[in-house]
Amino acid sequence: MSWFVPAPPSSTGVFTPEHPSHTRLRGVSGRLRRRLLTVNASVTLCVLLLAHTLGGHTASALLGSYTLGMLLLTVQAATLLTSCVWYDRACGTLCDPHVKVLRDAAYGAGAGQRP
Repeated sequence: MSWFVPAPPSSTGVFTPEHPSHTRLRGVSGRLRRRLLTVNASVTLCVLLLAHTLGGHTASALLGSYTLGMLLLTVQAATLLTSCVWYDRACGTLCDPHVKVLRDAAYGAGAGQRP
């Protein structure tokens, strides 16, 4: 079982019928996670392959003491930070409406009934 899929609500291990927003929420969050992991894994793989291919040339200076290896690591770190910001914004835009539907279904449509 995936870490991201909640355990069945019953102790028998059989899923009870879910709200339709659960399926949409899992689909949207799964696609976003796959995109995030694909982008970061591909950049990491490219940096590793370039470092392996270039060998000792990654120590060659580009701008003063800034080397090619440092440039590769900077690109990797910038990609990681950018993709994390994108993921956070995408979750807020795409997943939050489904979470709101689930909350409203669980606690009723009245704002005073929510904890």
